[in-house]
Amino acid sequence: MTACGGDAEPAPPPSTAGATLSAAARDASLDAIERWLAAGRADNAETIARSLANRLPEDPVVDAALGRTLLMRSGEIREAFGDAAATAIAADAATALERAEDGGRVDAETRRNLGLALEGAGRLDAAIEAYRRVGPADPVARLYLGLALLRADRPEQAAEILEPLARTRPDDGFVLAALAETSFQNGDSETAFARLDAAVRLAPDEPGIRIRRAALLRQAGRVRLAVESLAALPADVRDRRDVVQELTAGWIALDRPGDAGDAWAARARRAPDDLPAAIEAARCFDAAGRAEDAEAWLRIAEDTAPGDPRVAKARAELGRSTDGPET
Repeated sequence: MTACGGDAEPAPPPSTAGATLSAAARDASLDAIERWLAAGRADNAETIARSLANRLPEDPVVDAALGRTLLMRSGEIREAFGDAAATAIAADAATALERAEDGGRVDAETRRNLGLALEGAGRLDAAIEAYRRVGPADPVARLYLGLALLRADRPEQAAEILEPLARTRPDDGFVLAALAETSFQNGDSETAFARLDAAVRLAPDEPGIRIRRAALLRQAGRVRLAVESLAALPADVRDRRDVVQELTAGWIALDRPGDAGDAWAARARRAPDDLPAAIEAARCFDAAGRAEDAEAWLRIAEDTAPGDPRVAKARAELGRSTDGPET
């Protein structure tokens, strides 16, 4: 395989388990994995990493590379198809990274990756412990630990981690946004939104911070402002899956499922392989009484993935025959 404008990569080693592999071939494969990841081609990196792990099943460096690759793949799948679709590969990533940790000394990045993979696999308590094992000297791991504690509904513990981190990183918008959530969960909405506004000023181009601000605005009952803040984003950002999910929550809270359907439809047009987006558009349009639009998006989903059981399930749940909208 060749990267666009680059040199040919070394061919992945044969996948015969237990076969010998020279140190030079191992290192060449590890280098190839890194180059593919740097090029944003985690799919190609995965092919090499799985083959290498099959050849060297007890090598913690190989396991760490496989885990990192699968973690990146899970992120790609999550953005394209949602959390549920990414869970299995995140679990595979966690398994590989746990093997790496069990196999010997690992660096902070590997332990951070393990925490992220465990979170993606739904193992939040294990993720928290993985972040703790990185140690207090790593600011990224401390941020991840604080966020994980917030997801576990432990805001007081999160604040204990994030407040000293904010003092050492006062210009970090992500730290300030996380600290804002501790304030919100502890009932101090005024401080929470002041911190969120400051976080947006520090990192105006970071969608994650804007999504978090919108989510807290919605939870505080300021739903219209939450929706308007996301609807004003540029189209390429507004059509991201995580933005659409929060935008949908706002539209539904305003009892406007048709607008939620429009948001999912825009997402599906930008990412035509995102079958769940087309299905969600159909569901929202159905809830809004827009039968023709619902049917159109079911048909688009069927054309995108003929025979996919998810489409048949959605059609059955919406009470629609394959002949078109019911009258």
